[in-house]
Amino acid sequence: MTEEQLTHLRSIIIIRIGAIEASLAEDDPESKPVAPDIAIGRLSRLESMQSQQMILAQQRRQQEERERLKNALGRIDKGSYGTCGYCLSPISYERLEAMPDAVVCMSCAG
Repeated sequence: MTEEQLTHLRSIIIIRIGAIEASLAEDDPESKPVAPDIAIGRLSRLESMQSQQMILAQQRRQQEERERLKNALGRIDKGSYGTCGYCLSPISYERLEAMPDAVVCMSCAG
């Protein structure tokens, strides 16, 4: 992988981390629990609880992705980025461009 490609991938990772952190910083009122003293119907309360759980699950997925991307930045700094964790062969640039947090090549992923 060329230095130019590595720089491009680093910028993709940094931009994605920034987008995730901005999304996590937004205060979504639907992620807050509905107080029991607020009079809404039983079904509305259940829908609200389901919506809250879906938002919290999305936030957990975003936090996990952010950690994987930060780990990818660490691998770039160490010089091990782009090497498959199983077979130690290079991971294709196209795969890293699509999934910059990838740690295995397509052969090992299959």
